Amino acid sequence: MDIQLFCSEQIKEKINRVLAKSGINLSDDAKIVLVERGFEIPPEKLAVIFDPIDYMEAIELLNKDCELKQGGPDTITGFSNNRYRLIPIQEIYHIDARGSEIVCDSGKELYYLKNTLQYYEEFLSAQGIIRINKSQLVNLINVKEIIPWFNGRLVVVLKNNQELEVSRFYAKALRKTLNL
Repeated sequence: MDIQLFCSEQIKEKINRVLAKSGINLSDDAKIVLVERGFEIPPEKLAVIFDPIDYMEAIELLNKDCELKQGGPDTITGFSNNRYRLIPIQEIYHIDARGSEIVCDSGKELYYLKNTLQYYEEFLSAQGIIRINKSQLVNLINVKEIIPWFNGRLVVVLKNNQELEVSRFYAKALRKTLNL
């Protein structure tokens, strides 16, 4: 796993020593950024913000993510245009239950999936795909923003500007997951 680091030089030295042992590499083009509170958060990247005194907790979080990703799937199989395709997890925007069919939206194409929504919820939870209502899962890596809505609900706006409603029940879980 690669991360980018935005922090003071003193913390950077400590983090470099710890990361060298954990298999996490520092890279300027990484998708995940570790940001010390008070430093500017770069746009279009997933940021983990930490307090200088708690930098070890942020590293532990990254280590857990690294362990989960090593054991989790990289792709799922979808069917479209009379062909099966391996869909990389990062290309998934959302997965919907539409009647008796399960459909994966990659932002470019719709794919029909074989298993139940509950199966994909459990199978892909370690990859950041979570349930937002009784018939939809969303990939958090492709969420651009989250808008508070009426009656405790939320609306997630994806990178392709699609808007999906998060029910009240799942909004609580999403808030907890993202520390909102």
